[in-house]
Amino acid sequence: MEPLLRGSIEHHIDVILGEKVLDNALEMFRKGLAPSVKDIEDALFGYVIGRTLEFSFAAVQVYYRRNPTDEEFKEIAEILERRAMEIKSKIRLIVNR
Repeated sequence: MEPLLRGSIEHHIDVILGEKVLDNALEMFRKGLAPSVKDIEDALFGYVIGRTLEFSFAAVQVYYRRNPTDEEFKEIAEILERRAMEIKSKIRLIVNR
């Protein structure tokens, strides 16, 4: 994966982890989806992962005009795995304030 694309994905995670985005998602889960959600932290983690995957696939399609290769998908997964604890920590801070 090209460094520009990798950097774009990392930046996208940073934006999602910004308090405003997580606050809005938390409010959505607490108000509208509360009856369907057992664990808000897990729901927010899935939200961040889903948004990142969506962005990553769209970015590859825009940059390369194709779907991600198996190797690119593996790199996207590695980025998410590497940042998983950071994502969970940030979510925990937002939920427990």
